[in-house]
Amino acid sequence: MNLLDAARRTVRHYPGGLEAMALRLQKQPGTLDRELRGAPGYKLGATDAAEIAQLAMEQGGEHALAYPNALADALGALLVVLPGNGPRAGASALDVAALMRECAGVVESVAGADADGRITGRELAEIERHWADTVAAGQQMLRNLQHRHAEQLQRHRDAVEAAR
Repeated sequence: MNLLDAARRTVRHYPGGLEAMALRLQKQPGTLDRELRGAPGYKLGATDAAEIAQLAMEQGGEHALAYPNALADALGALLVVLPGNGPRAGASALDVAALMRECAGVVESVAGADADGRITGRELAEIERHWADTVAAGQQMLRNLQHRHAEQLQRHRDAVEAAR
């Protein structure tokens, strides 16, 4: 997924959309829209892109990691999300199973696209989008599990302290 597509996805899924994000960034909505589209004479700066991701993370946005993941992918790297300040959704065994189905879906997409020995631009874009969604879902799941683990440790520490 290209960097601007990823940033647009994050903004589009932010509560209140483009208008709310523009307000948070202290920009006019039209300016932010032109930056996200890459209109002539407009560029989305690295600081603004990072702030978009950070604001979306604070809101628990499903696509908050779209831009950082796209940037990492462009550099041949993988983004590893560290434990945050709290979960955004549950992370159960069913969530892990759903993630594995997503991974299988990516592999199936690749196999289907490559069946004729050619990968079209449309097929590649779809596979990139599917992979970005899968990586983001995995990172969300890990963040949630890390938070639950930290909560369990704290409850244990509190119980030990109360027993003293």
